[in-house]
Amino acid sequence: MQTIKIIVWSLISLLMFLVLNYIMHLPAIGMQSSDLMRTNLMAIGLFGIPLLLTVFRLRVGFYFLALIQLIYTVGYFSAAYQVTMLSHAHVLSKIAVMVVVIIALLINVYWFMLAWKFRKATTKARTERYMKYRK
Repeated sequence: MQTIKIIVWSLISLLMFLVLNYIMHLPAIGMQSSDLMRTNLMAIGLFGIPLLLTVFRLRVGFYFLALIQLIYTVGYFSAAYQVTMLSHAHVLSKIAVMVVVIIALLINVYWFMLAWKFRKATTKARTERYMKYRK
């Protein structure tokens, strides 16, 4: 059950990244770049591989997913900096992007809380199983 929650919130986090990436490339924001599609495909691949590992019950998928979540969390801070300091967009556009960034950061924090609870539960279950055979 916790695995499904983590997968669902990972997909929500990916969706938030794709939305923010699209918003950042709008002409109203002023961040010009031609690699929107390439960045989106890369993000889908980076999230997809660990999610597949997780679906196949390989725990290493959770660790890769946590690393990718951490990298994208840093990316959200970078997006906030770019919009506030480097963009010449209208103030309302900047506020809208900042709201999306804050929502995405809250989703990632919630994801890390779920992952931490899952890690604690699996470690406890493994320890109890080991102690049962040790006696």
